Amino acid sequence: AFAYNSTALDLSGGLRIVLVGKTGSGKTAFKEDPSSVSVTQHCETQSGKVDGTVVQVIDTPGLFDTGIGEEELKTKIEECVRMSVPGPHAFLLVIRLGVRFTEEERNAVKWIQDNFGDDASMYTIMLFTCKDQAKADNALKECKELRRLSTTFGRRYHAFNNNDAEDRVQVTELFTMIKEMVQENGGKHYTNEMYEKAQRKLREEEERKKQEEEEKKAEEKKMWDAERENKEKEREKEKKVKKKNIPRRLCVLLVSVPVR
Repeated sequence: AFAYNSTALDLSGGLRIVLVGKTGSGKTAFKEDPSSVSVTQHCETQSGKVDGTVVQVIDTPGLFDTGIGEEELKTKIEECVRMSVPGPHAFLLVIRLGVRFTEEERNAVKWIQDNFGDDASMYTIMLFTCKDQAKADNALKECKELRRLSTTFGRRYHAFNNNDAEDRVQVTELFTMIKEMVQENGGKHYTNEMYEKAQRKLREEEERKKQEEEEKKAEEKKMWDAERENKEKEREKEKKVKKKNIPRRLCVLLVSVPVR
């Protein structure tokens, strides 16, 4: 296992963390005094000291609310990136255990991966809100999707009981894991350039899908026009056959009339 060496890691400028996913969970982890409230209930950022390190936490409240449109989501995520300037050291993907991995959570994870890009996986830890690590371990054993996510994020995951705000041991363990990851990343953080790269890729993908859809519609129209043209030709052909047969029918009719 990678050994965290505190003397080799310079965090004098502070540690910047972004909470994503099931927002609002785990906020108590970042208060030096669990009984104190250093920010308002609807804040998007808070800061304090954890084990002597200045920590800034940016939450994304309501990010996956079904009532929020795509443009508003974009605005919120850009605000999130700006608030963590020059960039977050860690993303904590908060997943609530105790219920099955729902479609909503799948969509939330996909949205995060699409909007932050592949680079973000180097800076991400899955944070399970449950009572103990054994439950988190068991969840990964039982859920294939969670195992796949764990692999994507370098098998970094941690259990956190956010109902027990007085348990500072779990806070220390979580921050040790975060610092290990930061050290593995050479002390570097996720950057605005990485975010812009992810957004360019997303726009290109959306443009590609749009173009494919337009091409599909054009092809369908072409097929429809060809089918309509063929039907029109068939009708014209039938009309000509009918006109051609009129004199013949008239002749037969006249011949069949008895002469008086």
